[in-house]
Amino acid sequence: MDPQWALLAGALVFIITPGIALFYGGRERATSMVNMMMLSAGAIAVTTLVWTLWGWSLAFAGKDMAGGVIGDPLSGLLFRDSMVADHGVFTSMDANSGLSGGIPAAFRLACAVVAVALITGALAGRVRYAIWLIFVAVWITLVFAPLAHMVCGGGLLSPNGAISQALGISVHDFAGGSILHIAAAVSAFAIVMIIGGHAHFPLKRFVLHIKNVAHTSGNANSGATNSRNPKSRLSRALWADVEHAKNAASETVVSPVATVTEVAAESTATQSAVENGVAARQPHNVPFVMLGVFLIWFGWLGLMIGSSAGVPGVAGYAWVSSTITASASMLAWGVTERLHSGCFTALGAASGVMAGLAASAAAADVIAPLWALVLGVLSGVITSLVTHSRTFVRYDGALHVVSVNGVAALIGVLAVGLFADGSGLLAVGDWHQLVAQLCLIGITVLYAGAVTAVLAFVLEKLFGWRISEAKERKGVDLADQGERAYDFSSIAQSHDGAVVAVADDDADKTQMAVLTSVDIDMSENEIEQSDFMADQSEANSEQGDSKADDTKSEVEQKESSSEEESETVEKDKSAQNNKKTEKRNNSAKE
Repeated sequence: MDPQWALLAGALVFIITPGIALFYGGRERATSMVNMMMLSAGAIAVTTLVWTLWGWSLAFAGKDMAGGVIGDPLSGLLFRDSMVADHGVFTSMDANSGLSGGIPAAFRLACAVVAVALITGALAGRVRYAIWLIFVAVWITLVFAPLAHMVCGGGLLSPNGAISQALGISVHDFAGGSILHIAAAVSAFAIVMIIGGHAHFPLKRFVLHIKNVAHTSGNANSGATNSRNPKSRLSRALWADVEHAKNAASETVVSPVATVTEVAAESTATQSAVENGVAARQPHNVPFVMLGVFLIWFGWLGLMIGSSAGVPGVAGYAWVSSTITASASMLAWGVTERLHSGCFTALGAASGVMAGLAASAAAADVIAPLWALVLGVLSGVITSLVTHSRTFVRYDGALHVVSVNGVAALIGVLAVGLFADGSGLLAVGDWHQLVAQLCLIGITVLYAGAVTAVLAFVLEKLFGWRISEAKERKGVDLADQGERAYDFSSIAQSHDGAVVAVADDDADKTQMAVLTSVDIDMSENEIEQSDFMADQSEANSEQGDSKADDTKSEVEQKESSSEEESETVEKDKSAQNNKKTEKRNNSAKE
């Protein structure tokens, strides 16, 4: 392969990492977006330094040690076996003879970064950034580098390794289905089991109705009630779109002045809903998820080219095969989702593409187009069912990387043993390749799971992974990075003048559901001002009632005075009549 094309392939693989940040960041709360980007940025920085110092040597460049488990960390220290200064150009061989040693090192570095970045999908919103950086350095050293050496660097599972010699056939993993996806998924699972999933806090919805109140009040007084079904889905309770929230406003706001009305499920109901699989955390930015998966797909083509070792025919074959698998997986996930929930979602399409790419990693260069299509369908259907199962929903999306990348990559590794041209069980009837692939899966799962679990446990006991509960309520972006991904200073207003706001106690800020379903902070001062307006209106109403009472009292006093005057007049008339009667009586006597 031309060195320039090899470097371009490595650059394309680097694009996968920011794609992962967008893919998983969009799936999380708005208050975790900056943190997701920083986790990926930290993965790039720390992995690069570790790879330069000893990671490359442990994985690929070093002499075999420990029975084929790792390489010598000193033989390739600082790329000294791969790069020497020669007239200002770093090369370990004649520039005309092939690729210099630095280019494979750079390409493998990009792959290592991708493996680390995949783990971030399980950690968003609740881990301390400093602990993450420590974890990356140790994980690359103790997990990724040994696995890479065993599979691709001349170790136990390589063609000349002890296990391959014993089986009579070597394992096949074209582009890292095991060392990238399965290892990352198992590691993510181990960490989540140690530190737990996302915390569930009381969820509250507040409806702020500022204009067209008379219309809303009329609707409320004409039969709308203030009751709310406590068993409604969490997705409707927190992430409803503007139209749904407007309907909620028309049903609940009864005061003719600006008010803030709580319309939310209590924390116990929310916790129960999530644990029972009623609903999972909803994404704050679906377009980010789609953009992220497209970047991953684009970068994936570079991974296919770079993994072909400079053989143009293999590169083109893998390129086409992986695209077929990803496309079939996307459609299969969509159909499964349609049957399950009644709609095709963008999240489902993105997850289907991710599953297809992960499934194609191990087998893209050895399966026929028909089997690539079958592999895509299998990966899309199975990962969709696993992702929507109650077991994974109760972890609130923290295990998405396990249910999608891990499960799909496992299917892809097995597909080599089933569908591979010349060695697959279903292709030629040979079971030896399938046994080798099962050994690859077993060693990867056991090694990555055990080492990561110990590492995560030690870090938890020494430093603690999670940020505090108060900071998690506030949002990890502000708590750990001191920044916000979004800063909206005004309240979104609907076309009829009604303003609908949503408050999420998870962020310790009032947040609003806008047309893009983005959480945006609403200032506490505005809430307090609304409360003040309501109190002031109530006070004015009381003053009006007082004035009315005073007026009524004056009227009663006037009526009382009129009655007294009438009684006085009647008394005077009676006295005059009495006098006239006395005069008549006196005249009669005379």
